[in-house]
Amino acid sequence: MNILVLNGSPRKHGNTVFMINAFLDGAKQQGHHVDVISVCEKNINGCLACEYCHTKGNGSCIQQDDMQEIYPLLQEAEMVVLASPVYYHGFSGQLQCAINRIYALEKPKKLRKAALFLSSGSDSVYEGAIYAYENSFIQYLGLENMGIFKAYDMQNQSEALRKELFAFGSSLENMPLSLEEFLAVMDSGKEVVAGSDVHQCMHVLAQEALKITAKINNAYHTPEEITELFCKLTGKTVGENFAVFPPFYTDCGKNLTIGKNVFLTADAECRIKAASLSMMVPCWDITWFWQH
Repeated sequence: MNILVLNGSPRKHGNTVFMINAFLDGAKQQGHHVDVISVCEKNINGCLACEYCHTKGNGSCIQQDDMQEIYPLLQEAEMVVLASPVYYHGFSGQLQCAINRIYALEKPKKLRKAALFLSSGSDSVYEGAIYAYENSFIQYLGLENMGIFKAYDMQNQSEALRKELFAFGSSLENMPLSLEEFLAVMDSGKEVVAGSDVHQCMHVLAQEALKITAKINNAYHTPEEITELFCKLTGKTVGENFAVFPPFYTDCGKNLTIGKNVFLTADAECRIKAASLSMMVPCWDITWFWQH
């Protein structure tokens, strides 16, 4: 998996970098490719709100600064880690500029997961950064939140913290194919050979879908929480006016696209009903897992 870490700390050997390095050691041990960008060492300006990227620019930013080095990495990243010290209850200004400039891409084409690392001197200053991460980043881009990791005071640069972040990096599943490559093979109707890269991807995505559907089906969730869970399940933004009456089951999730005004329910004859034609539900037979 391609992982991009955006480091928002100006200190080369500070607490935030300690967290990044611990995660990096675990992720690399699992074979993940990780790029770490120290945004404080870059010349990255704030967004001008000029909308050039969504009009004449066709997805490219008019500002020719160091953000142009990061855009190609974002387009290839399957997971992004935001790492920052907490300044005035939020991200560092340098990291916030980089986050705002992602707007030019709408959503990076391969990105589906994210995590957050925060370091501070107090345990009561995280709220602003976490709110921005969950609402302006995870929700807006339709990403799966892989975890929020916080450290303050004596927790910073502790052995317990190093072990926690190393274990997190080591726990990430490594897909041999990108999501786009996997979906293209599945849509082609080709036979899936047991033990192949495609088969391994099916296993990873199925396990991910099992975890998310278990959350959907085994507890009450507000409409907002349901929407967030389906964003994680599908890896896409869910359309407006979405509702579901559990239980809901799927063997993948990433092959689903949910448009506007969709209602899902279940009955004895048909597991999934959609009240809108704007929902596309390709049905992949679970028996494909075992074809040779």
